[in-house]
Amino acid sequence: MYSITYVSSATHAFSQEQLFELLDECRGNNLRENLTGQLLYKNQEFMQVLEGEEEPLKFTFEKICCDKRHKNILILNEGSIDHREFCDWTMGFYNLDNEYEHHIPGYSDILNYPLTGNEFQSQPSLAQILLLSFKDTY
Repeated sequence: MYSITYVSSATHAFSQEQLFELLDECRGNNLRENLTGQLLYKNQEFMQVLEGEEEPLKFTFEKICCDKRHKNILILNEGSIDHREFCDWTMGFYNLDNEYEHHIPGYSDILNYPLTGNEFQSQPSLAQILLLSFKDTY
């Protein structure tokens, strides 16, 4: 198994409808490639983790990097993993712009960090903590 976690900046603000369209597209692509993961959106920024076999995951990530809906892609973490963390989801999703953060179980100040901020770049494990914090609430 292999995993890539990255952040990027959206090229425009996404409406809820546009986010759902993106999510449907991600889920279809991930189902075909047997990939799992989670996507977060906040303040025109994305954070995503993808898991699966290395070759199809890297192929999918190359396509993601060419997608004109986002820019400034930064890989936070990449490498082999022992097991999938999001094995039940072709793509979990949260729009953090619509959440009432303090009502989320396990609320943490990391929800206040910009997804593309230095906090995640300097400590990639924070990205994993943030992504996993939504695993059981989806």
